[in-house]
Amino acid sequence: MGPSRYFITTPIFYVNSGPHLGHHHTVVLADALHRLHRLINPKQETIFSTGTDEHGLKIQQAASRAKQDVLTFCNVVSKQFKDLFDNTGITYTDYVRTTEDRHKKCVGHFWKTLQDKGWIYTGIYKGWYSTQDEVFLSEAEVTEVKLADGTSQKVSVESGHPVEWMEEKNYLFRLSHFQEDLLHWLKSSEGIVKPAKFQKLLMHWIDGGLQDLSVSRKSTRVHWGIHVPEDSSQTIYVWLDALVNYLTASGYPDKNHVWPPDCQVIGKDILKYK
Repeated sequence: MGPSRYFITTPIFYVNSGPHLGHHHTVVLADALHRLHRLINPKQETIFSTGTDEHGLKIQQAASRAKQDVLTFCNVVSKQFKDLFDNTGITYTDYVRTTEDRHKKCVGHFWKTLQDKGWIYTGIYKGWYSTQDEVFLSEAEVTEVKLADGTSQKVSVESGHPVEWMEEKNYLFRLSHFQEDLLHWLKSSEGIVKPAKFQKLLMHWIDGGLQDLSVSRKSTRVHWGIHVPEDSSQTIYVWLDALVNYLTASGYPDKNHVWPPDCQVIGKDILKYK
């Protein structure tokens, strides 16, 4: 990015339920850093982005429980987040919603760029799948527990949610291709992740081996999302869709977009997804 602009981000928050203290804590930390930077550099333009993540199976299910159509449900909950931030004086400059047309355009352009470079391909993805977490898990991320009735159930080690073995054709991202580059970046960039213990944790995860990542779901199962360009049978995986919010806030795909962010504030529970 050019020296004239400073770019700070928070995660965008999932609207399957309303805001809680943890969401606000994250935004307040980013707000303090944003205010400090403006005090030190009053003439520098700043971008401070936050927003809401509004696609995926859990949103479909939450809207169904609320007896609302999905977009109406998203509008209501997203407004709760925005009202909280406005009422507590958060100085964000951009509020990104993944249901916005500008974000959908950004995701579509990014997907095609990955595809054109050969980093996305079709294949059969096999693995343990948590419907509640909307994520495929490796064997090491799954454990077996005994239920009250004496039967056994495979569950996610991290969340405790049940998993099932699934095999389906979808699109995969060549994450394994970037393993050595990511390790080199982390090892040669001291202090890039703070606290430092989380930088070491990231290196440990990556050093254990990165597998190619499933980045789409069948539209018959997950219809609430952004369809894969030129393939409406597949919906772009919510985590890929959500991560592109940073590019949306940056102005991508315009040539003068701001990149990379100078500071990204996230919760430790989503570190591996960033």
